[in-house]
Amino acid sequence: MTTQKHSLNVKGYTTPRAFSGFQVPVSVQSLVLRRYCENRGLIFNHHVSENITPNSYLVLERLVVEAHLYDIISMCSIGMLPNNRNRRTQLIRRVLLEGVSLHFVFEQVILTSCDDIEKLNVLTSLCNLIPDHESQVKYLRSVIK
Repeated sequence: MTTQKHSLNVKGYTTPRAFSGFQVPVSVQSLVLRRYCENRGLIFNHHVSENITPNSYLVLERLVVEAHLYDIISMCSIGMLPNNRNRRTQLIRRVLLEGVSLHFVFEQVILTSCDDIEKLNVLTSLCNLIPDHESQVKYLRSVIK
């Protein structure tokens, strides 16, 4: 008798908004997540996509409520999470307490326990330093010259 390894179910989360200074089309984000899963033998469930409205996280919040249906929630970047530290921490904690891990593909970060939340918050703070506003970029270019 052979034992078949249980494949983990992954739900992807994408956003049409810019994050971490990049504007990555949802179709490309989905492809990245799909390939990430394929390369690791994970089962990719169709992604959900956030609303375009700035600072809206309705889809992410719904995904957190449904987290127990999956083994992993994956997204391209930690920059896709809410900027508000308390809101971000609450969402992440709820997912992790359900026994679901969070995978951030670009940063190659995997969260599996609430002990990892502070490390993610520090990394998020660093990522938020990246200028993503055109006027900030122009200002920095003028200062460098």
